Amino acid sequence: MSGQPSLASVGAILQAIRQGMVPRAVRMFAAQGLLPVSREDLIRIVLLLSAEGDEEIAQQARNTLATFETQHFLALLTSPDIEALDLELLVRSVQAADVLEAAARHPRVANETLRWLARHAGPRVQDIIITNQARVMTCLEILDDLRANPQISPDVLRRVREFEEEFLEKAVVWATAGGEPEVAAGPSVEEALAELKAIGMRLPGEELASTGLEGALGEEDEPREIKDLFVRLSLMNAFQRVMAALKGGREERLILARDRNPLVARAVAMSPKLSEADVERIAQMRQAHEEILRIFASSPKWLRRYGVVRNLAFNPKTPLPIALNLVNRLSLRDLRFLGRDRNVAAALRRKALARLQEHR
Repeated sequence: MSGQPSLASVGAILQAIRQGMVPRAVRMFAAQGLLPVSREDLIRIVLLLSAEGDEEIAQQARNTLATFETQHFLALLTSPDIEALDLELLVRSVQAADVLEAAARHPRVANETLRWLARHAGPRVQDIIITNQARVMTCLEILDDLRANPQISPDVLRRVREFEEEFLEKAVVWATAGGEPEVAAGPSVEEALAELKAIGMRLPGEELASTGLEGALGEEDEPREIKDLFVRLSLMNAFQRVMAALKGGREERLILARDRNPLVARAVAMSPKLSEADVERIAQMRQAHEEILRIFASSPKWLRRYGVVRNLAFNPKTPLPIALNLVNRLSLRDLRFLGRDRNVAAALRRKALARLQEHR
């Protein structure tokens, strides 16, 4: 079409919008779908404007997006000019299953986009994501997102568990033999999203949930070296934290036992360097992940140590059925203490007092 802006100028328009350099009147004009550009480029521009901090412009952009058909979005996905940010905005704005599936398969899709799809999309998209195991390796957080998806299918959940079990078995070998593979980072839109937020733009849909260490340090009076170690670990991705849990020292394990990602917590429990003293300390930690407490409570090896049994029973984070079972193994002295401990569940206190009464 004659008179259309060139490819370079379309890119310049998108960049100027991302930098907050386009006047409001022009943005509104573009949100109405009135720019003389190709349909694919217009969709890219309107997708970006749907994240506008100016709600009137954002609503107009959403109205314009609703005029396009699924085939138009699929055509965009075949465009050589599509960028990772376009894919991120597309999956958050368009709910057509065919579009989400094509986006999940796209070679330029960012880790953040796959994480969002893993957490929100239906079983067919979940299947595409878990099948691409090489990509999952670059962003293990995807596994936790899949598990958190209320629509997750039993088959995908089974494959998530199998992947985690196989990965951890290999990771233990890597940690022991020192042959850790290099995992290339997948595409990311983190920087682009930060720039959009800096100028007041708001992504459609909810933010990604954290699956790391944020806010899990614990005591304010932790030594400076522990705080520094915590910061270093919190900047790692899940793969790096798993390897740190398996290969690192005691302080790394104590910090990573608090990690929100169950895969990292399981790696702590599987560490070849894990000692009885470590287990006893972690069993006492109220910020420890429930997964690691479950593992300790199911291990005859660790339950032979009375301090582990006691700490698990007194830890409010220990799942109640497990804690109730451990009450039977407590001493009379600890039964008295547990029966008066207001930090644990009332059912646990009652069980402790009942056991104490039986011994009288």
